[in-house]
Amino acid sequence: MDAVDRKILNQLVLNGRTSLTEIADLVALSVPAVKRRISRLERDGVIRGYTAIVDEPGGAKLYALVELYCSRNVRPDEIVTVLRTRPEVLLAFTVAGDADVVLLVRTDDTDHLESLLLELRSRPIVERTRAQVMLNALIGRIPLAAG
Repeated sequence: MDAVDRKILNQLVLNGRTSLTEIADLVALSVPAVKRRISRLERDGVIRGYTAIVDEPGGAKLYALVELYCSRNVRPDEIVTVLRTRPEVLLAFTVAGDADVVLLVRTDDTDHLESLLLELRSRPIVERTRAQVMLNALIGRIPLAAG
C-alpha cells in the first residue's frame, strides 16, 4: 500500500459515496486506475465493506463507553454470546489493561443505559461494569468493525 492508496482510503472513510471521478481528481489518477486500486484493496481485505451511519428519528441518542470486568478468564466467543443479543452494542473490543472488554453502546436515555448495565451485570461472566457517557463527538471516523 502506498501514499495514493492511503489517500483513497482516507477519502472513502470520510465519505464512502465519493465518486470515482472525485477520488481520481484528488489523487491525480485516471478513473480506471482508481477503480483498479479500490478493487485491489477490496480483494486484499483492506476495504472490508461499506456502510451507512444513520441516526434514527427520535431514536437512541445517548452514547457511552462501557468497560466490562469479567469474573474469570473468559474466551472471546463467550463474551460475544452475551453481547450478540444486545442491539445497543455497536462495537466491542477486548483490551489490555484493567477492563477485559470495552463497548461502544447507544441507548435511548440514561434509564435505558442503566437497564442495559443491570442486564450485563446479571450475567455470570460479568463481575462489574463501568460506564462513561459521551457528551459531544469531536471527530467521527469509525473504520473498525468485526464480523
